[in-house]
Amino acid sequence: MKRNTRIHLAVIACAAAIHTLAPTTASALDAMTKPPAETRTDQAPATSIHDFVGYDGGFFLKDRTGDFSLKLNAQGQVLWALTAAQEEDGREIETALSVPLARLNFKGNVFSKQITFGFQTDFGNGNASLKDYYVDFAFIPKVLQLRVGQWIRPFSRQQITPSSKFEFTGRAITDKKFNAGRDIGIALHNDYAKSPVFEWVIGVFNGTGEKPWFEGEVELDDAGQPDGVTGKFTNVPDVFDPALVARVGFNTNKLNGYSEADLEGGAPRFGMGLNGVVDLDADNSNDGHVRGTIDYMFKAYGFSSTGAFYAATAQDGLYWKNQGFGALGLHVQAGYVIAQKVQPVFRYALYNASGADNALHEILGGISCYFRGHNLKWQTEAGGLLQQDGPAAQSDIVVRSQLQLAF
Repeated sequence: MKRNTRIHLAVIACAAAIHTLAPTTASALDAMTKPPAETRTDQAPATSIHDFVGYDGGFFLKDRTGDFSLKLNAQGQVLWALTAAQEEDGREIETALSVPLARLNFKGNVFSKQITFGFQTDFGNGNASLKDYYVDFAFIPKVLQLRVGQWIRPFSRQQITPSSKFEFTGRAITDKKFNAGRDIGIALHNDYAKSPVFEWVIGVFNGTGEKPWFEGEVELDDAGQPDGVTGKFTNVPDVFDPALVARVGFNTNKLNGYSEADLEGGAPRFGMGLNGVVDLDADNSNDGHVRGTIDYMFKAYGFSSTGAFYAATAQDGLYWKNQGFGALGLHVQAGYVIAQKVQPVFRYALYNASGADNALHEILGGISCYFRGHNLKWQTEAGGLLQQDGPAAQSDIVVRSQLQLAF
């Protein structure tokens, strides 16, 4: 009997010990199996105000989801220019300071990361104008996108390159003669302006460009004298006069193909593009034509070179199919960046509209000083424009110096 009592007491004692130790043991096991606090993966990442507002290549705002964002960039240029134009009795010298460009650029996305937009306005030379307004729909990001609005028609590398990324104070004379400019249109593309390995874009545009013209009429009084003007400025044509634009190209080794000067340095990188524009002359204004260009860019260890060859037809007659010789052109430029700060650079350009004995030549040499890359730089250049006219020739001397601030 006493033995049974001892057994019962021992069982009761063991049960009490197990009951007492169970929570402690479970806690110990949890502590052993639970990952340390700093390595847990179920915690949300820490966020701060700087994740949603700040500066990263531009001032930005965005929400927590990333479905809404806005980035603001600004760019301004102050230019001093001297031109010594050749006249019969000597040279006529003109010089002036100007602000040729003062732009605000807004970019971002709305409702989704796949719907992006761009809006740019310019106040240069005291005039306000709309440069860009477009919306991009990314069906397959960086593979298939649709853009609708107004922007630079994708014709030639130098035309697509932003004005903030030049080695000189402006584009070559060939760009002024052959450029497609900005226009209102619609295009399919694969984010070509970011220099993917293979880039392509094809679009249809109004064909009238960005600059507005006046549409109206002059009102006459009873005596038949002008008594007022009614109308408006517009860049929307009464008759759709479409221009078809296409570009294909390739880039190697992550080439930044739309930024002149090799500020990045590094191993050789190369890019090439083919472009075409067909103006259809749907309004029968006898200005239909075809333009084409092949361009390249090469960068390696601070050295860079870019250039293009241009050709254009001109409508010769009432019908678009009557195309004749229009013009030929080329430009090439090269420079070398020393210590990522100073770059000597050279350019030659040729425009020929009516035969070998009538051509316009541009020869420029310059120095660019990069204080903060392209964002803060001072560029000075000098050279000449030589206009051939048969056996005669006329030359103009140009000197320019420009400060740019972009952020």
